[in-house]
Amino acid sequence: MKKFYILAAALMAATTAMAEDETVTLDLTKSMTELTFDATNGAWTGTYNDDEATIDSQIFCFIHGSMSAYDTWWGFTASNSADNSYKEDTMKYQFSNMAKGGIVLENGKVKVDQYGAPVTSAEVPYLVAYASAYMAEHPAEFLFSDGLAHELVGCYVNLNSYPYFNLEFGNSFSRAFTNGDKFTLIIHGIADDDSEKTIEVELASYTNGDLTINRGWKYVDLSSLGAVNTVWFSMTSTDTGTYGMNTPAYFCLDKIIAKTATDGVANPVADGTAYLRYDRASSTLTSKGDFTAVYNTQGQMVASTEEQILNLASLENGIYVVRSGNASIKIVK
Repeated sequence: MKKFYILAAALMAATTAMAEDETVTLDLTKSMTELTFDATNGAWTGTYNDDEATIDSQIFCFIHGSMSAYDTWWGFTASNSADNSYKEDTMKYQFSNMAKGGIVLENGKVKVDQYGAPVTSAEVPYLVAYASAYMAEHPAEFLFSDGLAHELVGCYVNLNSYPYFNLEFGNSFSRAFTNGDKFTLIIHGIADDDSEKTIEVELASYTNGDLTINRGWKYVDLSSLGAVNTVWFSMTSTDTGTYGMNTPAYFCLDKIIAKTATDGVANPVADGTAYLRYDRASSTLTSKGDFTAVYNTQGQMVASTEEQILNLASLENGIYVVRSGNASIKIVK
């Protein structure tokens, strides 16, 4: 017997009690990155543009990568597809979700229907993530463009149509789920001291003859991650082979809710004397530490200073790690 659950999502009482100006809710209609969409599959037209490194909306900066010569992308892209129908050519629905659209906001809060489920619309774009470990160490990752540490309240996740139908029917790369199988999303929050906490979200499971698949937008409480500077996502499946997971490593993400860490500064250390803040618009890094160093993704130090301000305009565009004393942040230039 097969069971499909549309999982309603309700914000925690503590969330609704917070003052509206304390939180930021992801709304891709406010994106600073120009988001236009393919009329055929709903994909962001920048998905295979190798010059597009991020999708920026409000304080959120989502890392995007592509190799257009191989029709390959990873990390995050955006979509406005509301088509969740089955297709023989599986790659045609890698940009869709099973909830048929992004989540509607009403007066800055998630709008829900009579059953408490989020209202969706094809007019509202959402994020699609390809979190394959083959592509990067942190295959799907976002950080905060204001350079501050933030406490995550929650987010909404949904199963992408590609793995959804693979779990049901299988294809030449992965098998249909059977008893004992599970498909799990892992959310990793990294704090200023590089410590990491995780939350696991079960997207599908097959237990005692019942296949349970997350079909709607599911709310995930992220408060246990604490104050974080970077968040990345990985996926696991019981359908694995010689080269790792066979189930397609796709999921969808929308309406992340975050608030600035309670101390109000980025990356505090124990004595409160050091913090880091990056202004992407001016490529300026501010620190209260005695020594600040900037490293590329290969771990090579590419800039340093003993002053409180460091201009990074001369560095190539890319992702960098900045350290000052016990504080660190990851930035995108």
